[in-house]
Amino acid sequence: MTAPDARRPGARLALERVGHRYGATRVVEDVDLDIAPGEFVSLLGPSGCGKSTLLRILAGLLRQSEGMVRIDGEDVAGLPPADRGVGIVFQNYALFPHMTVAANVAYGLQARGRGDRSSIREAVGRMLETVRMSAYAGRYPRELSGGQQQRVALARTLAVNPRILLLDEPLGALDKNLRLDMQIEIRRLQRELDITTIMVTHDQEEALSMSDRVAVLNAGRLEQFDAPAAIYDRPATPFVATFVGTANLLPARLARAGDGYAAQAEAGGALALPQASPCSRPGPVLVAVRPEQWELADAQADAGATLAATVQLVMPLGPSLVADLALAGGASVKLSLPRAGAPALSHGMPVRLRLRPGAAPAVFIA
Repeated sequence: MTAPDARRPGARLALERVGHRYGATRVVEDVDLDIAPGEFVSLLGPSGCGKSTLLRILAGLLRQSEGMVRIDGEDVAGLPPADRGVGIVFQNYALFPHMTVAANVAYGLQARGRGDRSSIREAVGRMLETVRMSAYAGRYPRELSGGQQQRVALARTLAVNPRILLLDEPLGALDKNLRLDMQIEIRRLQRELDITTIMVTHDQEEALSMSDRVAVLNAGRLEQFDAPAAIYDRPATPFVATFVGTANLLPARLARAGDGYAAQAEAGGALALPQASPCSRPGPVLVAVRPEQWELADAQADAGATLAATVQLVMPLGPSLVADLALAGGASVKLSLPRAGAPALSHGMPVRLRLRPGAAPAVFIA
């Protein structure tokens, strides 16, 4: 039996060709993940992509239709959550309203027989101190803010020393101004306790800012599993390029040009590319240009090496200026510029676009 104050290192978690069906409907298909001990991984994707189903499978709340889940190399098929060393925090926190904060945190320890009354009380005190909620031990959930309830839910889950922490949209119920504080707090706790953590979210900012790696899911399939910077800078598929951040997908024809490439856009004009990845095969392609990868060309720029566009809408967004532009033929693209020093843009103004020096948009087979 593990003492309530004993800390164990995070577990290695592996999903091997995991799939799941609800009747004839396949919601998860052939998902492979290998998650290192102590790693923070986010499952990111739109509603219905299978991320919550995967979380329930990991928790032991649902038995997968195909494939295998291993924790530290052991097949955990059929094991309930308590025997997997897994703890889960739900979006609605699921605190007991008739129990104080201290009683909520103690509940899991008592239910599992983790120590006597004195040792449990000491463990609860330590955990409340860890989540900075010691002063609220005697309060009830209804007397707490959303962020405070989130901390209590985390403390209750962590008190039983899980080796894997599962977070189901943990910040979804919080106001936007509280989310950053809780992102920092959750990451602090995760690193301090060295606990393997899997978070389900549809919020790309949360996933990119909090995670060591991100698994992007679409229609039950794994599109890309990589570090946040790689997900954003080197998307593996058009879906990842457009779901994570914003990307303008431009139909073009790719060709070699000296040491690099040229993408002749269907809308007219060409883009000079220093590299072409993940597709470098000449022929029809889609070029995924982030709004910040554009710059405005001056009137003396070579018209054949730029794209003609017309300003449709200009919006100041904090330190940035975002413009919606229409290319020849009507296709819409977005441009983002630093607001400080940005040129004056107005509806109907003709402009010319080119890539910023060093910009390397992703290129996909059309």
